[in-house]
Amino acid sequence: MKNKLFIVGFFSLLNHAQIFDSNNFIPTVDESFVLSAKYESKYIEVGFKLMPDTYIYLDKINLKNMNDSKIYFELNGNKKEKDDLFFGLSEIFDSEFKIKFYPRYEKKILLNFQGCYKNKVCYPNKIKNIYIKYDKKSISSVKIE
Repeated sequence: MKNKLFIVGFFSLLNHAQIFDSNNFIPTVDESFVLSAKYESKYIEVGFKLMPDTYIYLDKINLKNMNDSKIYFELNGNKKEKDDLFFGLSEIFDSEFKIKFYPRYEKKILLNFQGCYKNKVCYPNKIKNIYIKYDKKSISSVKIE
């Protein structure tokens, strides 16, 4: 009788564990955060589209040129505070937002960011390259890889 009770209790406990969670899906960082870039007048705008239940840390977003110099940018979006499992009280974006910056004839810019999915996984720092092509003195195209 004790063995049956132990087995029932054990499986009951496991049933509530994440290992038996019917939704064990964890998206990749590229599925969670889809980026786009466009050139507007004299600045470049990078859009972040976030999958539901994901967020990006505000203080983990930065831009640098190939000389490792910081590039200043403006943020447009709804910031929130989150008591985060991984980094404590943090400012985050959990919905679509944009950054805007003014390039100074750089051909390649490094964009760094970090985010999480549902307090299940915190992705490592992600680096994307922003490639800028110029036609004489004006920008002809922008792409992110």
